[in-house]
Amino acid sequence: MKMFPRLLGGLAALSLMGCVSVLPEAAPAKPRFHITPASVSDISGDALAWSLVIDDPRATRVYDTVRIAVTPAPGRTEYLGGAEWADRAPRLFQTALVQTFEDAGRVLAVGDRNAIPIADLVLQTDIRRMDVSVGNGDEQAVVSIYVRLTNGKGTVYAANRFDAQARTSSLKPTDVYSAFNSVFSDVLADIVRWSYEEGNKARATASR
Repeated sequence: MKMFPRLLGGLAALSLMGCVSVLPEAAPAKPRFHITPASVSDISGDALAWSLVIDDPRATRVYDTVRIAVTPAPGRTEYLGGAEWADRAPRLFQTALVQTFEDAGRVLAVGDRNAIPIADLVLQTDIRRMDVSVGNGDEQAVVSIYVRLTNGKGTVYAANRFDAQARTSSLKPTDVYSAFNSVFSDVLADIVRWSYEEGNKARATASR
């Protein structure tokens, strides 16, 4: 009689061991990528006596996501498997743009609406493209940003579009990220450089 409970206990333990052994292993976490601020070695200089707000970038739902867009054909969008942005792509772009301005150190004050509710100038950005274009064996990271410099009250002082692209050797996440880093390095630096020039013109116009 005493052996019966022991037998049941042993069978239960074996049953539990069997259940554990058949559970699938957890899939490895996807790598999450940031947008790195641009180098400021050639955009630093004298201090500028005006402040700047970077508005939240505008983007369609295609890009307003953590997923990395892939365009296999015009008008068709898919998403890269195996990796994603660390946050919504527009938010990462805004953060990198603010950090590039801060690192350059020329503007009196710069930040988003939470950091600087009121400023002399407002930079508005529309994300037209932020994707990997594929087709005909030519794979490229492509970024297109439309920018407006305004007074935040309806007056537009200047506007421009900034485009850049860089070939990626494959659709592996690390290769795609390397291409995007190259593209954003160019676009961010160009936007900051342009903003300095047009901002000075806008402030001169406003003071007349």
